[in-house]
Amino acid sequence: MATTQSAPLQGSARSAPQTFAPASRRARRASAGSWLLPGGFIVLLIVAWQLITQYTHWVQPYVLPQPWDVVARMAQDPSMLFGSFRVTLTEVLVGFVLGSLIGVLIALPIAYSPSVRNTLYPLIIASQAVPKIAIAPLLVVWLGLGWTPKLTVVALMVFFPVAMTSVQGFSSVDRNLIDLLRSVHAPQWQVFLKVRLPHALPHIFSGLKIGITLAVVGAVVGEWVGANSGLGYLLLHANSMLDTTLLYASLVLLVVMGVVLFALMEVIERVLMPWQEPQRPLPVTA
Repeated sequence: MATTQSAPLQGSARSAPQTFAPASRRARRASAGSWLLPGGFIVLLIVAWQLITQYTHWVQPYVLPQPWDVVARMAQDPSMLFGSFRVTLTEVLVGFVLGSLIGVLIALPIAYSPSVRNTLYPLIIASQAVPKIAIAPLLVVWLGLGWTPKLTVVALMVFFPVAMTSVQGFSSVDRNLIDLLRSVHAPQWQVFLKVRLPHALPHIFSGLKIGITLAVVGAVVGEWVGANSGLGYLLLHANSMLDTTLLYASLVLLVVMGVVLFALMEVIERVLMPWQEPQRPLPVTA
């Protein structure tokens, strides 16, 4: 009898690596493909851009410069471009942290209290009907020049997606889990840390990944209204001087900033929630 029972156990032990190895290889291939495919497509676009601008006369250089000219301009003015990059990056990070904190903190009473939800939720929705670029000049009048109006614009851009996804996360907790902890007289802070927060984290990170891209847009909008530095200011300056190489160099740095920050948020999400399958939010335009 012992021999008959040990054979299946040994067979299952031998077959376990064969069962999980293909799945892990597929996961690695999918992870590599998620970066290789868009990277290869971008390379093809850049090669096509170079060939069209170099060997055809369809587009004038002042409308679409060659990619090599854009790279050369970035090497020609590194202090101006990367100094502006640091200014915009600082605005993005500080405004993103402020907007995220405010969004999560406001989401808590909305999720916990129906009266607060009925009071604040319609006002938050209505606030998004006003374009941020329309109120940016008013923020300059109210708050003056400097960092404050730009950080406010960034925080306003980030606040809404983080608040909405956080409300959804805190509100959609399984009531059976909460009742289970309450049946053993668990305190409210333990219910929050053990059930509500872990359940809401995937929703919160969905809002954070949307918010980090909108933060870049908000920083540029704030610099358009009142600034003398930053990539948004360089965009206006290059447009007024018809300096298309500087214009495209600034755009390239903004794209790189947004992509790197989004990838960083995905890394943080995987570190904090290794059990969660990362979900890419739909792109949002402002």
